Amino acid sequence: MDIPTFILVVLFCCVAVVSYLYLLQVFLAKEQLLQFDESTKTVYFSGQKVISVRGGSGNYRFIKYIFDNVGRPISVAELEKKVFFGQNVNLVKVLSNTHLPKEIITIFFSVSKDSLTFKNKAFLK
Repeated sequence: MDIPTFILVVLFCCVAVVSYLYLLQVFLAKEQLLQFDESTKTVYFSGQKVISVRGGSGNYRFIKYIFDNVGRPISVAELEKKVFFGQNVNLVKVLSNTHLPKEIITIFFSVSKDSLTFKNKAFLK
């Protein structure tokens, strides 16, 4: 390989790496997460306060539990046993009682008849 060809190959590789890093930065900038600050008992979305919950309340136990179990299905029976101490649970009612905005529930929760999954990752336009 002669010197001019080598220089072109190196230049092309540098441009490719810079382009890849730029696209990665743009892609990650659109990823949105909910955050739960246990010390203030507050849920944040993109740095903005969404809700606060009272320590020890059912909403606090629920929010803490879902943040501790991100990305896996949580059954109604599991919530009834570990979060609501034997009380019957209706998933729609539990989510409604948190006062999370519907848009956030739609984006971050997958709800079925007998389980919910908190998928704390969203890509927004």
